[in-house]
Amino acid sequence: MSQPPPYRRPWWLLVNKSAQLTTTVREETRPGERIFNIRGEPLVQGLGWLTWGPVGALLVIIVLTGLAVGLGLSERGWLLKALFIGAFLALPALVWAGVALAVTRLAQKHVQAEREAEAQTCLIRLDQKRGELSYQSNAQPQAETVAYATIRQAKVTHPIGGRSHQALLLTLETEQGPIILLNESLGSSNQKMDLAHEIQQALKDYHDHK
Repeated sequence: MSQPPPYRRPWWLLVNKSAQLTTTVREETRPGERIFNIRGEPLVQGLGWLTWGPVGALLVIIVLTGLAVGLGLSERGWLLKALFIGAFLALPALVWAGVALAVTRLAQKHVQAEREAEAQTCLIRLDQKRGELSYQSNAQPQAETVAYATIRQAKVTHPIGGRSHQALLLTLETEQGPIILLNESLGSSNQKMDLAHEIQQALKDYHDHK
C-alpha cells in the first residue's frame, strides 16, 4: 500500500503545536480477546487571529490615514472629523475580529489535517486463546506477535538518557530482550500504567487457566 503524500501546511497558516500528544485509548472486547486502540494527536492551534487580524487592522488604518490626508481633514468641519475619529476607533477592531474569524474558519480543515498527519497510533491485541500479544504502530508495515510464554513482565520505564521524569515507555521484558510498545510521546503515565496492569493480568489469567 502506498503512503499518502506528506502534509504541507499552507504558507499563510501559522500554528502553535505542543510536543506532547493528546492520547485516547479505546478498548474492544471479544470472546477470548481484548484489543486496545491507542491514538495520540498533537495539540495544534491556529494563530490566524494573532497574525492576519492585526494585518487587516493595520491596512484599515493605512487606508483611513490616506483618506484623511487626501481629503485635507484638518481643514474640514467637525462633523467629518468626528466621523473619521469614530472610524479610526471602530473599524480596525471590527476588521481585526472579522479577519480573525474568517481565517480561523478557513484554517480548521488544515489544522485537523495536520493533527491527523502527525498522529501516532498503536494497536495492542491480547489473544487469550492462542496466548499471544500482538502490536502494531502506524510506523510498522505489519503487526508483530509475541508469545505469552516468552514475556517476563510488562512495565513502565524511563527511556535511557531521558531528561524528564514524565517521559515514560511502556515496555515488554521478554526472553529476547525489551520491546517498546508505547514511546515517550504516546500515552500518559496513567494510561501506560493501566495498560501494563491489563497486560500483566492477561498473562496471569492465561497461565492460571493453562
